[in-house]
Amino acid sequence: MQTANLEWQATHNGVTLDVSMDIQVHPYKSKTIVLIIPGVDGSVDGYDNKYIRMAEKIVKEQHNAVVRISNDFISSFHWEDNMKHALEHIEDNALEICKNSAYTIEIIAHSAGASVTAWIAHSYPKIQNMILINCAAKLQPERILDGLSQYKGAVTVVYGSKDPSLDFIKQLPSGTHHKIIEGADHFFSGSSLADFINLVDLLKEES
Repeated sequence: MQTANLEWQATHNGVTLDVSMDIQVHPYKSKTIVLIIPGVDGSVDGYDNKYIRMAEKIVKEQHNAVVRISNDFISSFHWEDNMKHALEHIEDNALEICKNSAYTIEIIAHSAGASVTAWIAHSYPKIQNMILINCAAKLQPERILDGLSQYKGAVTVVYGSKDPSLDFIKQLPSGTHHKIIEGADHFFSGSSLADFINLVDLLKEES
């Protein structure tokens, strides 16, 4: 596993902030890199190391490289920055990550991370598959729907049956594949944690 810390400055209306993001890379010689994006202020490892466990499962069973990031809140004007910098890091380091310059990207994202992914994924042709978990419907819902309508790759929108945004499924663009996990809350607490980790299997179903 490889560790990096990206640093940059985010500016809006003349105010500049120093920003950093943790990145963990699980290299593997493959044609696909899976990017795992937590919810807002989510750590690179996640509660009970859930993102590490997802990454290890992907490497072992799907034989793909994985990149995990933290998702610290910057400001309401910079929701996309962390994802964009992660994608730039992947582009600049693809040969080290997966030994392949002709790679594609799959994304697993949670909560606000899923919302932002829905916003901008259509602008990145290398993103071919997405699992969006408990997408935060209140985070510019019209932009979520517009982004999904423009996205051309595979996508599965997953909600826990106890998530407050569950009804957003009814607004998804026609034909959007979705899945409901019974008993799971927004964070997939308690026994639902195993269900959260096993959502990586949906990548195989859609690939």
